[in-house]
Amino acid sequence: MVVPRTMRILPWLLAALVVVPLSAWGDTGHRVVSILALRSLPPGPRAWFNGREAEVCDHASDPDHWKQDKKEGPRHFLDMEPYGDPDHLPRTLEEAKAKVGGDYYRLGVVPWIIQDRWRDLVNAFRDGDPAKIALATAILGHYIGDVHVPLHTTVNHDGQLTDQRGVHSRWETGLVERHIVAEDLPVLPAQPDAAFIQRPWEWLRASHALVPQLLADDREADRTTPPGSRGKTRTTAYWMIFWAKQGPVVKQQLQLAGEHLGDAILNAWIEAGRPRLPAPPAG
Repeated sequence: MVVPRTMRILPWLLAALVVVPLSAWGDTGHRVVSILALRSLPPGPRAWFNGREAEVCDHASDPDHWKQDKKEGPRHFLDMEPYGDPDHLPRTLEEAKAKVGGDYYRLGVVPWIIQDRWRDLVNAFRDGDPAKIALATAILGHYIGDVHVPLHTTVNHDGQLTDQRGVHSRWETGLVERHIVAEDLPVLPAQPDAAFIQRPWEWLRASHALVPQLLADDREADRTTPPGSRGKTRTTAYWMIFWAKQGPVVKQQLQLAGEHLGDAILNAWIEAGRPRLPAPPAG
């Protein structure tokens, strides 16, 4: 018997509706991504941010506060399982709709949002407006940060399918706020990349590959949680074990997010024609 396409993806859609991840990395993590990205820039694009570094960091979490827009949630993730093979994700919204039907938007649209916000940054550089450039960078950086959170690539957003509710926050916020300091993280120099606009799908696949071990490490650390208290406070032992196992991954993903945002800024500046920051008027 041939099962209709809508029936094949229905279980994934139902699971996706249980928990919709809107907040990723928390304010601390998104600030770290912004700091690393600005640190990675060469002098040309970096000059546009002089004196505006705080603006980029302060607005890096803005999209997490746009909850009044019912379309905002899916802009932060892409549930990959309904599409089958991670190596054959749709590259256009039309392909996504053809694969899973009219409910494709509920499964997430973050790679296309990254493309749109990157074009916003290109236009800001073309306009030559430092304030617009800073804000466009902050918003773009938020979504780039999101795709580097493994749980933003799976229908099991919050461990709700594996009896691990709260793992989303424990990984991206709990570990970050306990251990991460931006100054301790190295970042590679931003690189020109003619194919940058297609990179979000590579980042998604790499993040998705980290999901099984992340969940396994949370389960192991959670053995220290007293029966009946799950979903509430974790023990000191839990956080020590979870950090020992996932700390290197958290650092890696923050560094990659910072590097990729740096690449995004550099390549937007190049696409805009390598504009030079006008000299301030003579006093």
